[in-house]
Amino acid sequence: MANALDLFVVPLHRRNGQDQAYLQGLHLLAAPRRAARGRNDERLVLQLSLPPEITLSADQQHALLSDLAEGYFRTAGSVTAALREQFERLNSYFLQLNQRLSGATPQAARLAALSMREERVTLAHAGPQHAFRLNQTIQHFYDAPAAGRGLGLSSQTEIRFFQTELAAADCFLLVSEIPGGWNEKTLMGASGQKLSTLRRRFLSEAGQELRAVMLLAQPGSGRLSLMTSFEDSAAAAPPAAPSATRREPAEAASPSWQVLTPAPAEPGHAPAELEDTAAWHPASTASDSLLPGPPEESTGPAQAEWPPRYETQAEPSAILTLWHEISGRATHFWRKASPPLRSFFMRLLPDEPVFNLPRQTLTLIAVAVPLAVVILVSVVYLQFGRGQLYQNYLSQAQSAAALAAARQDPGEVRQAWLAAVHFAQRASAYEQDAEAAQQLLAEAQLQLDGLDLIERMDFQPALFTNLPRNTKITRMVADNTDLYMLDETTGKILHAFLTGGGYKLDESFSCEPAPYGGAIVSQLIDLALLPPRSHPLGASVAAIDANGNIIYCIKNEAPAASALGEPDSRWGKPNAIAVEEDTLYVLDPVTNAVWMYAAENGSFVGAPRFFFGAQVPSMQHMLDIALDGSTLYLLDQDGHVAQCVFNEEGEDSTPCTDPLEFVDTRPGQRNGSVVSGANFSQFVITDPPGPSIFFLDPIVPAVYQFSPRLSIVRQLRAANELPAELVSAFTITPNRAIFLAFENEVYIGFMP
Repeated sequence: MANALDLFVVPLHRRNGQDQAYLQGLHLLAAPRRAARGRNDERLVLQLSLPPEITLSADQQHALLSDLAEGYFRTAGSVTAALREQFERLNSYFLQLNQRLSGATPQAARLAALSMREERVTLAHAGPQHAFRLNQTIQHFYDAPAAGRGLGLSSQTEIRFFQTELAAADCFLLVSEIPGGWNEKTLMGASGQKLSTLRRRFLSEAGQELRAVMLLAQPGSGRLSLMTSFEDSAAAAPPAAPSATRREPAEAASPSWQVLTPAPAEPGHAPAELEDTAAWHPASTASDSLLPGPPEESTGPAQAEWPPRYETQAEPSAILTLWHEISGRATHFWRKASPPLRSFFMRLLPDEPVFNLPRQTLTLIAVAVPLAVVILVSVVYLQFGRGQLYQNYLSQAQSAAALAAARQDPGEVRQAWLAAVHFAQRASAYEQDAEAAQQLLAEAQLQLDGLDLIERMDFQPALFTNLPRNTKITRMVADNTDLYMLDETTGKILHAFLTGGGYKLDESFSCEPAPYGGAIVSQLIDLALLPPRSHPLGASVAAIDANGNIIYCIKNEAPAASALGEPDSRWGKPNAIAVEEDTLYVLDPVTNAVWMYAAENGSFVGAPRFFFGAQVPSMQHMLDIALDGSTLYLLDQDGHVAQCVFNEEGEDSTPCTDPLEFVDTRPGQRNGSVVSGANFSQFVITDPPGPSIFFLDPIVPAVYQFSPRLSIVRQLRAANELPAELVSAFTITPNRAIFLAFENEVYIGFMP
């Protein structure tokens, strides 16, 4: 597997000053062989943190998390959608548990989930908690407002998603609460250290209490291993596995590393049993069945049923039980029937030895006949059973839809429609001609789209021919006839032009890193469209490298390049540019600056001008910039947006608002500095009429449309199936076409 990394997971648990080898609430699972589409080659790490008031044993926690992990790998679609479904299931469980603890203050559970495929990591937080990516720098993932208060407090499941990449020797930490003894020095310099050294450092500086998980990425075959035993001589890079496998190793790779698959259970606790079929039994009419009911009297400790009442589980245990039952009956039948049958055939057959069968043949018959009987009975039973399962799931989906129609609270309506989608999908899986289930599924999805302001678009491949497999498009710009794409792999800018049936790659277009006169252009990092007919040589696109060199790309001609005027503070690491009218804007997060270059005869020459006045926002984590006239917008990696308005009258008259507030009118959402559940990586501002700001969520994938005042307008999502990879770039044309790049695949759709 290309770019495969082994992931070694180390529990960091200290209680009352004593180090513990086992951390309750930690669970990890690699993709099983029959994972759903999009889940292949993924690895999942879950960390559940419970308050003392929620007393679940180690076995109960293990059962919950095992079921969640298995449910995740059974769920097709995007990573965030699959994670959200499991988070909502667990939220329903703890919500029921809180409602049954009558008189007690509701308690919130916190869950962190990390899904990794190759080097890509998707992180999900429910409840305030922290994560760190440690290499030469420290990357902190924390967003308490968007992550909400935790699971079990309301029917709305608040989740904050993050996305990053891991490289070999990177360390990742999941921490519910940062210990008081930790500081920046504790986290610095983790790259290349031994696991035992890092573990000792994090535990020793934590103080009396610590609940955390450390993950280390190493080159390998895609293994996922839980480490519980260490020796001081252990190297940072564990020995290679004997062979690549998609399940967690069951034995240690070396004496210093104990590789475990199941979490240990506490003595005296039997593993919790999980139901195998839908636990929700709706009433014949719309009622409160979908929502947790009032507390019931019980002589024992209050427990919530798992799975939640309106969620369903896969049927492997039921089928296994059925198989054992059929096998047992078939075996019993054969034992009873074989003696008289043998006597009957012996009377029919002559006594000559020519009819005596070899022992091997008799053995084969003894095995084959019961097996054939079992298969025959199984086929008959399963044909009948599938029809019954279809009717059960369809009935539950119809009851959920009726409940949604009867409810008034938007949050409860949304939960009911989610349940209808869930059961309708399950029903469709049991009938080839499931017209009623398909109609109900379409209706439920339409209702959910309306609540979430989602409009669906049809996306189709934009290019006649696919780009090379190693191409990775990271930036795109386009007008109504031309598409320009920045390939991170080669550093080139690719050009495609519109023809009668789509976009054709321009093989004659050349714009790439190379020496150009006095400028040596290196890897390009961003590009921008130039105003039409503004450049004397007819350049349509400009791009820059990390050293401040600019290249002008010209159709049918060689490009031109020059060095931008160097700022007084010198270049740090520019990462984004924008061109507005006749001015080039360059974002340099390292020096905390945005530099302006005015055009002279179509080229950006002369000394730069600092955009800001006395008020300068923090730009260390800014990903992208966009301009609307003299108004500058900056997008941070945590999803918030800063806005600054340039004023020519004086350097001190450029006001900034950081952060801006998103106005989110969707049911269950609230205004804030970030959009709950969204992960923005790039954004584009479109020109009048109808100016809007469009944000890309590469994980869902979705394009969010906001007004210039950041009031939500709608989400744009695909009506058809798209590649499973993350969106690596997007852009929007003046005639409202959206391009989405999935590394080397580019799709186009037109806004409704």
